[in-house]
Amino acid sequence: MTRYDYRTIELRRDGKTGWLTLNRPQARNALSARVFDELHHAVDELAADPEVAVIILSGNGNVFSSGRDFRDRDVPADFEDRRSRAFEALEYCPKPTIAAVAGYAITGGLTLALACDMIVAADDAVFQDTHAKLGVITLRASRLYEVLGPMKTRELLFTSRRVGAQEALDMGLVNRVVPAAQLAQAAQELAAQISVHSPRALRAIKEVVNRVIRADQARLLELEELAKRRYSEQHTEQDALDVLERRPG
Repeated sequence: MTRYDYRTIELRRDGKTGWLTLNRPQARNALSARVFDELHHAVDELAADPEVAVIILSGNGNVFSSGRDFRDRDVPADFEDRRSRAFEALEYCPKPTIAAVAGYAITGGLTLALACDMIVAADDAVFQDTHAKLGVITLRASRLYEVLGPMKTRELLFTSRRVGAQEALDMGLVNRVVPAAQLAQAAQELAAQISVHSPRALRAIKEVVNRVIRADQARLLELEELAKRRYSEQHTEQDALDVLERRPG
């Protein structure tokens, strides 16, 4: 079998743990169509590997992801579909997934972290949804709602304010906070606690949890996708580019 040519992410295996690391530090791990394609393929690859029990998603360069790469001028017509497939691959991956978040997890980066089952955050982590600030409609707000409920979800979406690691822990957005230097170790330790259990049982438990929590998610996501696409017809990417300089650098 021909090895897949990963250019924007790194894939490695450490015992029973599969590591997926976003590897565009020069762009603060911004999310392009290529990133989404590689992420989708890598998740499927590790999901099919019988030796891997848990998947950890992280980012190189002391940042998780700053969100969509608006400076990418080579945007395919099916970008939205590629993005959705990548998110769904993580959300419905049959194996437990952990996001190890250092630095910024902004907008699409936040959504990517929330696509995982658990989040371990470094004490320097910053979470933010900037859709309102960028003047574009939110995608997958239902994922934030799953974690925070309606009141906090509205607050974070309407204000676009930044949330530090400790506040994120207090509101239930992340599972634990650790010193930045210990992030990889803490994520690996959590994965080890999980991987000692039966893969068959873990798969069944995740399937049941997803069915309970996301019973109406397919319909909600369709509505979100439809609303976003309709809004995008009236909104140009230049509007978003005009405010990019306000994003964390």
